[in-house]
Amino acid sequence: MEKFRGINIIEMTRDNKNDYERKEHPFTVIGRLIPKLENGIWSYQEELYEQPYESKYPEHVDLDEYINSDDSIAFLYYSQGKCLGHIRLSTSDEIKFASIDRLIVLESSRGKGIGTALLNKAKEWALQKGMKGFTLETQDVNLLACRFYLKNEFEIGAADTMLYSNSKYKDENAIFFYSKF
Repeated sequence: MEKFRGINIIEMTRDNKNDYERKEHPFTVIGRLIPKLENGIWSYQEELYEQPYESKYPEHVDLDEYINSDDSIAFLYYSQGKCLGHIRLSTSDEIKFASIDRLIVLESSRGKGIGTALLNKAKEWALQKGMKGFTLETQDVNLLACRFYLKNEFEIGAADTMLYSNSKYKDENAIFFYSKF
């Protein structure tokens, strides 16, 4: 693979898919998002924890699903030849939302605009596919991710208190975010 100078966002292929490490990427839990639905309008509060801790979720997906597919894709973010993040997307013709299946930026590179750049590239692709917005699910305890999506004009669309109830994450709730184009 050609080494990149500066910044590049490119489609993941069989040749470059191993540039991004498929491992459990940790994130810092500083609190939780507490959504509230009242009169059809979502609001939220934040509960901050006295003791932050690190968490991570297993990486179960075969990246080949996102290569040479009509309804899914992955983009890799490179800076100075190093892959610092990726976004994986899939489409649904029924609901016209592109699902953000995973958005990961290496911990050492967070807060530098990489996630927003990946979202912008993903939006270009989604619009070309005739999608009308994004949907995604994250955990209420991934407060930093929740803040990121809210900052990038996503809205809470649903909360699910049962999704993780039979897993080791049983104390977490799923938050579904949406962004309409």
